Amino acid sequence: MPPTTFPFRLDVPATHVPVEPGGKLILRGSFHSSHDGSIVDAATTTWPSGTPGGAGVDTGGLIDFEGGGFHVVSRAPNTHEVHVVATDGPAPACDIQRVTAPCLPIRAHHQAHSRLITVKEWTSSLKGGMQVEVVAPPAYAPVTTLASTMKPVLIGSGVVVAAVAALAVAWVGYRRWSRSAKVELQRLAKRVRDKASQADPILAGPLTPALESAMKAIEQRKVDPSSEEGKRVVAVLRRVDAKLDEKAAAAKADDERRAADELVSEVEIALEAAGEAAQYGPR
Repeated sequence: MPPTTFPFRLDVPATHVPVEPGGKLILRGSFHSSHDGSIVDAATTTWPSGTPGGAGVDTGGLIDFEGGGFHVVSRAPNTHEVHVVATDGPAPACDIQRVTAPCLPIRAHHQAHSRLITVKEWTSSLKGGMQVEVVAPPAYAPVTTLASTMKPVLIGSGVVVAAVAALAVAWVGYRRWSRSAKVELQRLAKRVRDKASQADPILAGPLTPALESAMKAIEQRKVDPSSEEGKRVVAVLRRVDAKLDEKAAAAKADDERRAADELVSEVEIALEAAGEAAQYGPR
């Protein structure tokens, strides 16, 4: 299946993209805001030197990829080219907009609110364009390769059936692994960490290091998702996830600071309990 390309639309809250898990999107282009001079692409915002915070690049762009069921593979603020891969994980932003997953949900509400203007004013200030290229996942070809290289006498129904059975077993194993408690916990922690990195600096500053520690503990298997302590980490991360969604809509600086302290404390306490449980064994 050859790649297909279509223009990205600002007037649609979320756009469904017909791509299977493993399929790749390449987004090229950017928009220039006449409101504050910022340059926004799919995954980054470049601020000019005249802005209050000075020149710089933020990782938050026009699209909420994690909420749409995609994982960002690479971003290039200079060339404004972003590569993402479709996952088979949850896509809450698509659910909210009642759009089939995976999709490309626009972060216009969050960006407009942070600038104290309406969504219409924000999107109207954007001049430019982006193109979305859909690249289908590579076809799995072991059976075809085997059939084309082996001698005809060895290519029979038994070989084909065995190959298909092996593929089926491998696929079932992969599905079980991808939905295991550990993988779900890793996805949850990564989603929360990515959301925190795009949140208000007052909230993201103290929260991001705690979430990085959580990711490291999970990767080093210091947290057992099936244990009571592991379940507590999951519950805390879900509360943090929900709180970040609330804060993304509207929150004042004082509320952000208090919420950050509470969330950091909960994450650290949960990780400490999980670490102690891993050190002394199951209860």
